[in-house]
Parts: sequence; structure tokens; C-alpha cells
Amino acid sequence: MAQSIAENIDKIREMHELGRGLPPKSAYGEAEAVTLATEKKVGHGTVYRAKQFARMFSKKDVDRLCKLCRDGNSLSWSHLPQIFKVKSKQERWDLLDLAVEHGWSTRDLKCEVDRRYRKKRKYGGGKPKMAADAAGLLQQIARTSDSWLRFDAELRLEDDDEAYRNDIPPALRNALRVAYAAVHDLQQKAELAPVRPMRKKKK
Repeated sequence: MAQSIAENIDKIREMHELGRGLPPKSAYGEAEAVTLATEKKVGHGTVYRAKQFARMFSKKDVDRLCKLCRDGNSLSWSHLPQIFKVKSKQERWDLLDLAVEHGWSTRDLKCEVDRRYRKKRKYGGGKPKMAADAAGLLQQIARTSDSWLRFDAELRLEDDDEAYRNDIPPALRNALRVAYAAVHDLQQKAELAPVRPMRKKKK
């Protein structure tokens, strides 16, 4: 068990360092992020989670997390993304303490977070506001793509960027992989596309 705890601690520190090394704007489509992900042999879902982790937890917080790992052998890196949507720092720590105390699995912690912070989703609404020029439209496409990629990252299994949650039907998993590749390609093209200057209207 000591080796497993040591591996969990190493993984947490590794992900924090990965997140701290990412560019400030986006975890997707940036050359620095792609290079770093390739070097670390991780996918974009892991890159995005690492960035969130580094933004929400300081080095001192990581030391505290590692102590929790030693106190409870059930806590691992895969638990941490489950609390990222909890806004209160104190509530995040309370949940982690409970996870250690009760030996919660990753799914147990996720269920508790969902139970406490369930939000009613509103669907529909008016037409999206479109940018006025080509540069704005390209930025809008990149932002919309990033939103979908972040959603896709939440669907993926921890530490396995080619897999999706087991409760998703296999046919849908394959469709998601295809969609991920297409949206990722779309975002990169939107970010790299040259923007032609607007033509002046003839008087």
C-alpha cells in the first residue's frame, strides 16, 4: 500500500507542475500546451484538468493534499477534478476530508458533489449574438469550440484520454471521439486563420 500512496502523491505533484507550465490563455490550441502535452504523453483532457488544478491549488495546498494521501489510502489524483466546480475553497477541503474519512471512491465523491451542487439547467433561449467582423467571428468560433472541448474533457475517464465513462454506449463513445477530433481541428484552424482587413465601403 505504501507504494500506491507514493504513486498517488507523485501523480498529484506531476499534474500540478504540468498545470503551472501551461500558457495563461487556453489549454487548447496553444503551441506551448501542445508541446507540453506531447512531452508528458497526456491528452488535452488531462491538460485542461491540470490547468484547473494549478489555478485552484497552490504549492502549499499540494503539500496538504499529499498529507491527506498519506492519511487515507483511497485519495488519488482522480478524485481532484470532481471538486473543481465547487467554488468555495473551504468546501473543497471539507469534501476531500470526507473522502479520506469514509474511503470514498472517485465516483462516490462525484455523486456527493453532484448532490450538493446540483443546478437546474435552462435550455433554449434567443439567437446567439454574432460578432460584427471576421476577426470577432474567428474568436467566437474558437471560444465555442473550447467550451465543447471542456465538456468533452469532463466525459472522459481519468488518465485515459481515449476512453469515455463506462455508462456511455459504445456507439456514442465512437461518435464523441470523431466529434472531438473535428472540433479540435476546427478550433486550431480558427485560431490560426489569417484575417483579411475589412474593405472600406464605397461612398
